[in-house]
Amino acid sequence: MSIENATELQPLQNDPEKETEEVVEDVPPEDSGNLVFYIILLHGIGTLMPWNMFINISYDYYETFKMLANATIHPANGAVVGGVATVFSSNFQNYQTIAAQVPNLLLNFINIFVVVQGGLVKRIAVSLIVVAVAVISTMSFIYVDTSTWVPTFFTITILTIIILNGANGIYQNSIFGLASDFPFKYTNAVIIGNNLCGTFVTLLSMATKAFTKNVLDRAFAYFSISLITLAFCFGSFFLLKTKPFFRYYTNKAAKQRSKNAETSEEAGLQKYIATFKEAFPQLINVFLVFFVTLSIFPGIMMYVRDEPKGGQYSFVLPEKYFMDITTFLSFNVFAFIGSLVAGKVQYPAPNRLWIPVYARLLYIPFFAMCNYMPETRTFPVWFPSTWLFIIVGATMSFGSGYFSGLAMMYTPNSVHPSRAQTAGMMAGFFLIFGIVSGLLFTLIVKTIITA
Repeated sequence: MSIENATELQPLQNDPEKETEEVVEDVPPEDSGNLVFYIILLHGIGTLMPWNMFINISYDYYETFKMLANATIHPANGAVVGGVATVFSSNFQNYQTIAAQVPNLLLNFINIFVVVQGGLVKRIAVSLIVVAVAVISTMSFIYVDTSTWVPTFFTITILTIIILNGANGIYQNSIFGLASDFPFKYTNAVIIGNNLCGTFVTLLSMATKAFTKNVLDRAFAYFSISLITLAFCFGSFFLLKTKPFFRYYTNKAAKQRSKNAETSEEAGLQKYIATFKEAFPQLINVFLVFFVTLSIFPGIMMYVRDEPKGGQYSFVLPEKYFMDITTFLSFNVFAFIGSLVAGKVQYPAPNRLWIPVYARLLYIPFFAMCNYMPETRTFPVWFPSTWLFIIVGATMSFGSGYFSGLAMMYTPNSVHPSRAQTAGMMAGFFLIFGIVSGLLFTLIVKTIITA
């Protein structure tokens, strides 16, 4: 047989139907109506909603009411009546921060290495249930008089915070791992959801301050909204698993991981070390973005004042809303916009992202030298202008949303596709690590400025 004839007959040796199936399989289905994107975004909201609600109401609800001994609510105007300060009320914010962040960070880390049958969807569902139970437990005490057994109530509250944030650490870490199986804009959807959540909670806080002074009703509204959000997040998985787009990418990623496990010499700890080495530059970017942001927001920004030491407030905003607008609303809105832009524009490239990320470290001394804690600081104020504080704060907030979006998107794409999910979960851990480190560093800045 001639070479020409052999060439002509070659296609007949293949199965045309099999070829067609392979071609079809390689064409990813569309995300109809961007439904999968919006569901992932919803989970970005869900990962932060319960805890955002908790910390937002904690000062008015816990510190200045529930943790006081023998405090009551006036039935007519909702004001707190009486109450004696306790060691629990005086130090509640510190106890709350430790009880929240330590288990969050620890379980976030452990979650990277634990393999659970059923994949990430199963552990996300279980985490959601645990968080929901913690929220329901919190709500059950709202209208109960706990003023005569404050120590016991404090213990229950701290245990609830530990359980809620431990489960939430697994939830958040797993969502980033799940999103890493899709095109990288889906990882950014989690960041967009995070920032949208912060904006919503800030607006809710301002609205409830305007319409009710009864802290019990405010707390009930806050935790009810958290519970409803968790219910939507849980229910969304039943819809998510029916979408061809979701099934295509999760199955493709699972096959890639299975194939790599069979052919690769990497196993166990070696796989995680290899992933860490490849993703390290982006993991540091993730860490630094959140470290800088949480060093400044909210711990420094919320204590920047318009009035100088011994002076009078003279800014254009109503004084009772100054912190709400210039710190919380401004940060969340601009961070939200930044994360949206990151989904459309990816600049700089992965190998140059470190330049603006490292440059953001300069924000820390700038905000420390604004009119931060004017009554107790010993360092001079270098930047007394309130408008300068607001404008630079907007750039810091925008950069937080934009660069966190880029870093979280770049991380899963910096490793072999079979390790993308692990890299995404590592990025989730470094996100929390950056947050915890930033919160602790705020205390160092405060000590230096007021020493």
